[in-house]
Amino acid sequence: MDYDLMLIIGLSLMMLALPSLFAALIEDRLPFAAGIGLTVGTGLAGWAVLSGERGLDPRALPDVLFTVIGRYIL
Repeated sequence: MDYDLMLIIGLSLMMLALPSLFAALIEDRLPFAAGIGLTVGTGLAGWAVLSGERGLDPRALPDVLFTVIGRYIL
């Protein structure tokens, strides 16, 4: 799997887990789904950053996002 794709999937999972986390906290429930999403997303993003061929600059994230979209979706 491409490290850029792993990074984008991990960041997407973390962003999708945030509403679930907030909803569970507001309703006084345990955030199981949010915890799993955050754990898997953080693991994927961390693995991509630590194992990637090049260092990750936060300013390069938009370029990485559009590269992944162009490579795998279009």
